[in-house]
Amino acid sequence: MAGVSNDDLIDLQNTTLKNLPKQDFEVVLGQQTYHVINKWFQKDKVQLDSGTSIERNIILDPTGNAQHVRLYQKLTSNVVESQVKATAPWVQVTSSYVMERREILRNRKPAGYINLLKSRRMTAAISLADTLEDRAFRTPDSSTDDLNPRGITYYLNKADSGIESQGDFIGKTIRYGDATTSTVKAGIDGSTNANWRNYAFTYTAINRELIKRMSRAFYATHFEAPRNVKDLTIGPLSNYRIYVPLSVLVELEDLAQSGNDNLGPDLLEYQGRTSFKRIPLLYSPQLDSDDDQPIYAVNHDKFYPFVMTDDWMRESDPMTDVEQPDTFTTRMSGSYQYFNKNVRLSGFVGSLKTSA
Repeated sequence: MAGVSNDDLIDLQNTTLKNLPKQDFEVVLGQQTYHVINKWFQKDKVQLDSGTSIERNIILDPTGNAQHVRLYQKLTSNVVESQVKATAPWVQVTSSYVMERREILRNRKPAGYINLLKSRRMTAAISLADTLEDRAFRTPDSSTDDLNPRGITYYLNKADSGIESQGDFIGKTIRYGDATTSTVKAGIDGSTNANWRNYAFTYTAINRELIKRMSRAFYATHFEAPRNVKDLTIGPLSNYRIYVPLSVLVELEDLAQSGNDNLGPDLLEYQGRTSFKRIPLLYSPQLDSDDDQPIYAVNHDKFYPFVMTDDWMRESDPMTDVEQPDTFTTRMSGSYQYFNKNVRLSGFVGSLKTSA
């Protein structure tokens, strides 16, 4: 391959890439803690959209036209603007992998070159998956941050500081990364729109009372328990997920194994995992740093990612640089955002409240 031009090497890389599996994160699907890639971005879960931002009309208030009437009663109809617009900006994510022309020459045997390319591509994919996973459980850094996505904690809010509650639709305050707060979520103010608040409760210990509060939240938000093993992975019942930090998972697991008859059928082992009403409790390392030891139950039929049409996990052609003419860089990139179309039914949040 002596004397091979950069154009020829780029053509070789492009041809090889076309014969590799499409980039759908198959290299990380076996890792149990990659909930975002394993579940949220599967083809049957994401929504496609385009435009400068994501916009949806949300009905928060009824028109008030339903009523009981008498015979021959004169009727009037209210004309009320019952829809408000929820908006979300697109965010972009990117990763890359690099090949050097002499590396290609040193791995000139087809098998060696393919393995080298797959390895570099895999590293870029894992880096991208790690970034998506991390930000999916966080709020943006501030109310004006349009660089980072609006994760679960943006849409599902804990009870306000100082409040102790058995559970109600009181989750309305977003806590941003810079420690500022706001009640305006996706352009709608939860402080003035009661139907734009999520269900939240507090707890003081991992005990029977916590299980009762989780059960109350389960029914208040219309969660459904899987009926069989298939429901855990396929169909509408697979959309219900519960994410917890390790400290909560270990304590709940210990509580489930205690043999306490008072727990009833709510907390038990199901298909080898500690489960609440047969929904497995999923360890999410991103929640370990939260001192409130939160419990996030999410209905992914209501909270899900949008990806931009024709701009999701797109791989560019290999590119060279003036300062590094022998280096070929390939970028993986995509435009996406998380969205919640029904805050009241999208899940619930439990958070620890100490006596202090």
